[in-house]
Amino acid sequence: MEDINQKSMEEILGEKKLVCIVDDDAMIREMYSTKFRLEGFDVISAVNGEEGLALIRERKPDVVLLDMLMPVKGGMEVLEEMKRDITIRTTPVVVLSNLSDEKTYNKVGKYDAHFYVVKALATPQKVVDIVHEVLHW
Repeated sequence: MEDINQKSMEEILGEKKLVCIVDDDAMIREMYSTKFRLEGFDVISAVNGEEGLALIRERKPDVVLLDMLMPVKGGMEVLEEMKRDITIRTTPVVVLSNLSDEKTYNKVGKYDAHFYVVKALATPQKVVDIVHEVLHW
C-alpha cells in the first residue's frame, strides 16, 4: 500500500487548486509561485491589481494572495471591485503585504479578506499553511 505522505495533493483531492498571486515584486511572485507549485498547486500571477482582477475574473482561482501597495491598481481597489462583482465576490483572499498599520487592517476587514499576513513576518510555508486552512484541507 502506498504511503499517503508520498501522494501529491492532486492525487488525494483529484485536482490541483489554483492560486492567483497579485504582487508587483517579481521576487515575491517567483518565491511563492515556486513554493505553491512544490506543494501541488497550479499558480497564476499578476504584476498589478488591474491585471490581477482580469486574471481572477477569467480563471476563477480557488484563492488569491493579494499585495496592498502596487502600481496601476492597489490591493484595496482590488478588494472593492471583487466585493462588487457577483462572479468573484466569494473568492477567498489572503492579503500578503508589508503594511502593518491598524487603519489598513480595519479597511481590509470590511472586505472579508480571510487572512492578513505581514510578508516580513511569515515564511512561504506559513502562507501555504494559511491557504490550506482557507481551503479547508
